Amino acid sequence: MAEAVQTIPSLEALDALTATHKYVILDFTAQWCPPCKAIAPLYQKLATEHATAGALAFGKVDVDEAQPVAAKFKISAMPTFLFLVDGEPAGIDVGAPLAGKQTVLRTEGSGPDGPLVAIRGADPASLVGAVKKVAELAAAAKTEPAQVEEAQAESA
Repeated sequence: MAEAVQTIPSLEALDALTATHKYVILDFTAQWCPPCKAIAPLYQKLATEHATAGALAFGKVDVDEAQPVAAKFKISAMPTFLFLVDGEPAGIDVGAPLAGKQTVLRTEGSGPDGPLVAIRGADPASLVGAVKKVAELAAAAKTEPAQVEEAQAESA
């Protein structure tokens, strides 16, 4: 059985992961980052519960070891959880605004209720809420791709 959270050491590894999964959640972390260490067990648990072959994958990027990956997405704070759809940072409708101490990054110009692109910070409630919503979308994508397109169109 593959690891629930896959280490992403390079752009090539990222490309391989995004080529085989519609949704990818990346945890940008660093060994020296206390908040990263604090949230890591929860991220691992969420990955174990929700990773779905071909639909939803979880990756971990050490910003010091995989600098080109961090640079590609202009990551400047850790932890940052980035949500990819078809290999690109794309907004995901997570419903009601996420409450927490983190910085929630939405699609440009969409306002506080707009689609989620990333979460900066180690806020468990926001991470759990976002991952559960992405897992729902991934399950729909795996069973019936048209369902996902309809759900995204309705939320737009």
